[in-house]
Formats: sequence, structure tokens, C-alpha cells
Amino acid sequence: MDIAKYIGLFLQKNNYCCLQGLGNLEIKRTPVKHNGTELAAGSYFAKLNPVGSLDDAFPNFVATNEQVSIARASNEISDFIKASKSKIADGGSIEIPAIGKYLLKNNQLYFELDPAFSMPTRNIVFPIAEKPNPVLEDTIAPIPEKPYESYSNYNVPKSVNWNIVAFWSVVAIIGGSILIWSVRYFMNQQQNHSSATISEIPVNQNLPSPSSTTDSSIAQAPVIDSAAEPVNASPTSVLDTPEYQFVIKTYSTMAAAHKREKQLNSYGYNVTVMPKDSNTFMVVKAIKVSINDTARMKDSLSRILNPAGITILH
Repeated sequence: MDIAKYIGLFLQKNNYCCLQGLGNLEIKRTPVKHNGTELAAGSYFAKLNPVGSLDDAFPNFVATNEQVSIARASNEISDFIKASKSKIADGGSIEIPAIGKYLLKNNQLYFELDPAFSMPTRNIVFPIAEKPNPVLEDTIAPIPEKPYESYSNYNVPKSVNWNIVAFWSVVAIIGGSILIWSVRYFMNQQQNHSSATISEIPVNQNLPSPSSTTDSSIAQAPVIDSAAEPVNASPTSVLDTPEYQFVIKTYSTMAAAHKREKQLNSYGYNVTVMPKDSNTFMVVKAIKVSINDTARMKDSLSRILNPAGITILH
């Protein structure tokens, strides 16, 4: 890797090159002077500072051109500087192609610029203006002027027909009232029908009326022996009607059963929760009904409370 060549290229591009151990080398130019008759061009000279600012610009420049890592480029530059300092200390010099050379004068590091050195000119490229196309004058027809219109014509507010607004407001109020009344009426009818169905307990009236007894039946009545034991012929009282427990539905948790109980009691069904075992809880309604009417009562409750079927707890 030719580090000296890259030092020259970097100097021509940036006018400086900072090398740790060899100092900060700058290429400068004296200003143009006028000797009274003509202008004298300025000359280039090299300025070497022992101490300069360190940056990674030169290692990046070398790594980019050599297609290597910055770390490798930095190591190559460091090796070049060590070898150059050793060579300069022995009385030699380090040539920088087309720029000059490093050497030692009066025990000080010095850079001698090549007399034939010249910085490459940097031409400034100015954009070439395009020739404008000639503008052809076309005959443009005059735009007819609009007749003057009063400003008030554009700001006339539209009148609101308040009769239509009032009509539709009354229609909306009447319609809403009819809808609310219909909903309440339907809910009341449903609740009354459910309560009437459950509270209705049919009574079995199979006793013969006194008018149905005929003389023939009396004549054919058996003769009761007075010596026999008296028979208790008192009729069954309504209070003696048996009470049956109708199981509305069973649940696997106590919370679900109590939730159903609360719901049905709010409708007026008067149900309770009974545990069947540790994992089964029943919602039960107690009803006094004759044994002949249990099937009809069971069907009636099933239609209203549980279409899946209601059982009787024995």
C-alpha cells in the first residue's frame, strides 16, 4: 500500500494532510500582486506545523481507495510514519510524488516543496442558459364583461317554513307516545298472563249434586246394618290437598340457581332453591294440587318456565 502516493492525492484535494508524528502539512498560496504594469501570479508554499488537529479524514480516504477497513488503513499509515521518522533521523528524506519531500534541517523536520509543483485548476462550471422560445402574440378575443349584480342578491337568506317544522314535530311526538304506550301495554299483558297461569289451581269437583239423586237410587240403596261398626264418611277437606314440589330447573352452581330464583320471584312465581347434592341445586315451586291434576299443572308450567321439561320431586 503506497501511503506516500495517497498523501499527495489528499493534499491536492484538500490542501492539507495531518499525520501523527510528521505534523500537519498545509499547501498555501501567496496573494496576487501588481507591480505597476502587470499582475504577478501568487506562488505556492508548504507550511508544516509540528502539532495539528487529528481527524480520520486521511484514513477514510485511504480505506475508500484501497477498499479495505479503516482499521487496516490506520495501521498502514502508522507503519509508514514510523519507517519515515527512522529514515529521516538517519539523514534521508521521504518523497511525496509531485508534491515535495520531508527532510531534516537544523535538527528540525521540514517539508521542501517541489519547484514544479502546481495545484490542479478547479474549473467552475456555469450552467448554459437556454435560448428562450419566441412568444407568438395571438389574437385574444376580449372577455365580455358581466352585467353588474347587486351584492345583496347573494346574501338573501332562505326563509324557513315553520309550519312544516311544527307539523313534523307533532307527528314525531304522537308517534313516540303511541310506541311507548304499546310497549308498556304488551309488557303488562305478558306479566298478567304469566301470573294468572301459575296462580290458577284447578279444583276437582266430582261430588254429585243433591238434585241428581233420584228416588230409584234411594230405593236401591243398600241396607246398613245397625250392628256394624260406624264408617267415617266425612268428605276430604280442601286443606288436606297434597302439596307437590315442581322442579323448574337444576343448576350445577348455587350462584346460578339463586340468580334464577331472584328472576322468577321478581315475576311473582314464589320459587325457592333446594340442594339435591353437593353439585346440583334445584329451583323448586311448591303447589297444592290434587293428584289427578298434577300432569296438567306440569304441562302448564313447562310451557311458561321451562320448555325442556319440568319434573316433580317425590
